[in-house]
Amino acid sequence: MILWTIRHTKPYNPKDVCYGRLDFDVSPSFEEESDKALKALVESGAKPTRLFSSPLIRCTKFADKASKMLGLPVEKEPAIIELNFGTWEGQKLTAVPRSEMHAWTSDLRGYRFPEGENFYDIDKRAGKFLDALPDDGEFLCITHAGVIASLQHSRCGLPDEVFVEGMFTYAMVTRFEFIRNEDGAYHGTFTKIHDGIQMPALKMESA
Repeated sequence: MILWTIRHTKPYNPKDVCYGRLDFDVSPSFEEESDKALKALVESGAKPTRLFSSPLIRCTKFADKASKMLGLPVEKEPAIIELNFGTWEGQKLTAVPRSEMHAWTSDLRGYRFPEGENFYDIDKRAGKFLDALPDDGEFLCITHAGVIASLQHSRCGLPDEVFVEGMFTYAMVTRFEFIRNEDGAYHGTFTKIHDGIQMPALKMESA
């Protein structure tokens, strides 16, 4: 099974706050970013037969554009929505209590954000969605860094200590190739096809 993922383009976040479930719109660079990513997708030989999107605006706008180019309807899929950062949503990281920040940096994937999720929660929901896809298909998901990283960690063997969630570029295109193991779950490999705009560095310490 072939799965293509594209991360959303740069969101409009002028206050530079933490966002996961916050439904930010896209930045003015959307058209250029999405054009380059879709060009890379097509030039890589992608022929998806279904198109899935996170329900958040920064993904659905991209998916609507991909839909027109590929001639596929958009299927909104809650399982590939971004991590819920709970009480951190809408806060600058420098405003997060030091005790919470320390707890997270000590366990980047396992820490459960207050009133939110941890990254293992994405492994479960995205994995359930993945395993329901047919073995002989080719699919495209417009989604988020947390979901793409989850597939790399939980299904491709990337160690937890390699915290790629904070390293991905916007509009990054990735090709996954999966086979179903004896446990009935997909496992496989991934290849990055395209890089877009680099994320700003995480500002986790107070001035």
